[in-house]
Amino acid sequence: MAMVNEDASGMHRRGEEEPTSMDSETTEDSQPLISSFPTPQETARLNNLQRGARVRNLSQGTLDLKGLYLSHFLSTWNSRTYEFAAVVFTVEAFPNTLLPASISGIAQCITLIILSPLVGAWADHSASRLNSLKVTILSQRLAALAACLSWTLLLWSPSNSYPIGLKWAIFSVIVVLSCVSRLAAGGNVVVMERDWVPTLAPVVGESSLHILNATMRRIDLMCKVLAPGFVTLLPTVFGAINATAERSIFWSVIAIALMSLLSPWVELVSAQKVWHQNELLQAPKIMEREVAQNTQENTSATNLMQHLRHKFSGFMRFCQSVVFLPTISISLMYLSVLTFSSPMITFLLNAGFSLPVVTVARLSSSLLEVSATAVMPWGVKTIRNRPVKYWRRANEEEEVGFLEEYSLPSANLNIDKAEVERVGLWAVWWMTLSLIPAVYGVVGLAASEKPNPPGLPNLLFSLPMLFGVAFSRIGLWTYDLTYSQLQQTLPPPALRGEFTGIEQSFVSAAELLQWILTAIMSRPEKFNVLAFISWTAVLGAAACYAWFIRKRRGHLLHVKISNCCKN
Repeated sequence: MAMVNEDASGMHRRGEEEPTSMDSETTEDSQPLISSFPTPQETARLNNLQRGARVRNLSQGTLDLKGLYLSHFLSTWNSRTYEFAAVVFTVEAFPNTLLPASISGIAQCITLIILSPLVGAWADHSASRLNSLKVTILSQRLAALAACLSWTLLLWSPSNSYPIGLKWAIFSVIVVLSCVSRLAAGGNVVVMERDWVPTLAPVVGESSLHILNATMRRIDLMCKVLAPGFVTLLPTVFGAINATAERSIFWSVIAIALMSLLSPWVELVSAQKVWHQNELLQAPKIMEREVAQNTQENTSATNLMQHLRHKFSGFMRFCQSVVFLPTISISLMYLSVLTFSSPMITFLLNAGFSLPVVTVARLSSSLLEVSATAVMPWGVKTIRNRPVKYWRRANEEEEVGFLEEYSLPSANLNIDKAEVERVGLWAVWWMTLSLIPAVYGVVGLAASEKPNPPGLPNLLFSLPMLFGVAFSRIGLWTYDLTYSQLQQTLPPPALRGEFTGIEQSFVSAAELLQWILTAIMSRPEKFNVLAFISWTAVLGAAACYAWFIRKRRGHLLHVKISNCCKN
């Protein structure tokens, strides 16, 4: 599906010259090219298919995306629900210790680091988009269902009734199943957000890709906000019923297991309805012949070293790609502990904050995260409506690299590439600057005495920290949306899944490093050191993305040329 001719590849570069013959070679600043092009017949077939689908969509009305959104909501809701419920179940089964939760978290991070690229490559090489989505949905639900059944064994009996060896054996099975569920959830993101959404964008409407991304991310964030409350509500409801009051946690496991059993059928039917409505989704994927050849060789190879060399070459291709720097940037952002997660909440409670204050602060932060799904499309629209002239033309043909040479004709892909990249630059620096007062507040609170009774201690430090952390989330999720669109539009379609899998490995590595740093500096008085490390990592993320923009556009700031300078 990765294909383009010279005429189409330059259509999105407003006011720029046609590429010269140097663009087909490797220049000093460009990336090495993939050696084989799709055939002209493949290019013509896909272009005709896309043109016909767009015409039919306009004649029949807007493509109905309710099925897409419903399927994505149920998938995200079940994933978020089980993820938070597993923490509650672990505390119930292993009270007074954080060791089981730490083991599960580290195991899931390591699993994603090692296996996410393989899942992404599998998604790329799966000819049918519908079949690959079915596999990810069913794998995730079956793993969560089996894990819930294991939790019922562990929670049916009182905590001390099982031998310690049997108890840990059951928990080990749960950890393995949780890793499978998390990996399948990542595969669902690869298939749905990196393949289905950009494929549907050309037939939805003008400038539709960032709108689709914002809607999908809004669903993610709403599930993130509401799922913990739902899980917390379940034991309360079952505790109020006489028949289930003594085993409220056990019956909560049963309720989540029933959701995992029933929801996949609705997800599959909803997704299949969208798939039947769109010919582009039904069309088999077209891979670069070099990638397909490597796949065939790899499946028939018995030599482990050949397999490892092939995977290493895919990793090096990603490191040489134009999306490498944005990936490093978003990974560094997820290294930060300056968010309302368990390490910071523990610090706040030890610093003298009351639980209601922490709850309100976390809810406010979540609402600001959701607002980023409106900020990003607004930013793209605002920047597009305010064109600027540059001191010099950005030499984009030399800077873009090999990936864009294989993208679809951008006139058909409503991607607003320059505007999206500029919104990402503003977002990453918004987050960096917002966290400065947050670090100041953490340092001040760490040096202050804990008030008695708890409440909102030392307003001079508390307010800058709370507002800084909360408003930084707008920058994080606006950049997250920007990065998602870059991953959808810059890599060739045949490599989107592989690149997204490697991205998930980088992010999981950052999360694992956060776990390690938190374990090393676990005392609350050391949280100011973690805060400074976090801000330094975010500053590094901003620098990486600024370097990416400089390479892409030849500049960072857009300066209007005054009338006196035009002559």
